[in-house]
This record gives sequence, C-alpha cells and structure tokens, in this order.
Amino acid sequence: MSQVFDPKELLERVDNDWDFLADTIQMLNSDGRGLMDEIRNHLAAADAPALGRAAHTLKGMISNFCAPSTQAAAFEVEKIGKSGDLLPAPAAVENLSAHLDALIGALNDFLTTRS
Repeated sequence: MSQVFDPKELLERVDNDWDFLADTIQMLNSDGRGLMDEIRNHLAAADAPALGRAAHTLKGMISNFCAPSTQAAAFEVEKIGKSGDLLPAPAAVENLSAHLDALIGALNDFLTTRS
C-alpha cells in the first residue's frame, strides 16, 4: 500500500507547527467524520446533489493533509453525486470511509512521532 499522506509536505504546509497540526487533525477527526455521516445520510435518502456537495466539502478538508488517495476517493463520490447515478455510490462511499479512517489513524500515529 502506498503512503497514506506525505509527512514531509504536511509539516512544510504547517510550517513545522505541531500544535497547529494536532488541532487540524482533531478538526478532521470531528468534522470529517461528521461529513461522512452526512454523506451516508444523503446516500440513504438518494439525494445525489447533496451527496456531491458533502463529498466536495470533505475533499477540500482532506486536501490540507497531503493525502492524494483519500482526496481522490472523495472526488469519486463527488462525481457520482454530480452525475445523479447513485448505483456506484455505496461502494464509493465505503471506499471513502475506509480511506478517511486510514488517514485519520495515520495522522494520529504521526503525531506520536513528534520529537
């Protein structure tokens, strides 16, 4: 499996401010998981436009963490929502959820390496 995020690029983005990084990871943990709940609710309601908007918001949040595969998973859900064809959405949403969980786990693990 490829790297979940690029730690060097991430530290450069936050100017090596570990406290700020910890705060942003906590926001991803709470707000990102909340958006995943919204995405699941929009899928259950078959609301394709709302699904696309929520995935777009999550994609933007993820973009701050140098995690291209997770961002791509969010973009896939966004495209599905925009297309209106929800047939591939359940698998794409579960893929996004797994990527988000892996990203949050990897980021939290990374915080423990602070020297």
